[in-house]
Order: sequence, then structure tokens, then C-alpha cells
Amino acid sequence: MELWRFLSLNLIIPLVMVVAGICFRNGLPRKVNWWAGYRTPMACKNQETWVFAHKYLSKIWIPLGLIFLIISIGATIFAERGTFAPETLPWIAGAQLLVFFLVTFIPTEIALRKAFDKNGERRR
Repeated sequence: MELWRFLSLNLIIPLVMVVAGICFRNGLPRKVNWWAGYRTPMACKNQETWVFAHKYLSKIWIPLGLIFLIISIGATIFAERGTFAPETLPWIAGAQLLVFFLVTFIPTEIALRKAFDKNGERRR
């Protein structure tokens, strides 16, 4: 039963990714702000960069979050059955965090810079 505590820990990142991804896909948060949403300087240049960043990020977060959910649940079940050591479960959360930043933020920033100039004007 102790292992299920790790499951709840490992579910936080995937659940946030899926829920936030759905919100981002549906246009939330609606306006540029510094307290909710994908808030990098490039994404906050104007409303167009804001919408672009959130739509782009949602395309990454929803499927990646679902994959992370499956991995977290499966790893917990395998650890409970003794297939692998329960000590690996915290490493899964760490790997999720690393992938969360590297696989989501870097490509989104690259896409923003390809689509917009440094002033936030769309490239033609």
C-alpha cells in the first residue's frame, strides 16, 4: 500500500499536463498575464504570441501527459508485484520533470522564434 503513495506523487505532473493542455487548447487563459499560463518573455510579447504558444504547448502536453499517466500507473503496479524495486518510483517523477521541461519548453520557444521576430511580429 505504501507504493500507492508514490503513484499519487507520480500522477501530479501528468495530470497537470493533461488538464492544462486541454485548457490551453480551448483558449485559456484568454489574455496575456504574468500569473497563469505559459509565461515566458517571448510568449508574453502580445496576444498573438500568447495564443500561439498555448496552442502549440497543448499539442505536446496532452499526449505526453497521457503517456506519463500510463507509465506511472504501470510502474506502480509492477513495483507492487515485485517486478522492479519500489525505489525506482521517485526516479520516474524526476524523469517526468526533466522531460516536462526539455520536451515542452524548448520546442515551444523554438517554434515561437520561428513564427515571430524578437518584437513579437509574425514572420512572413
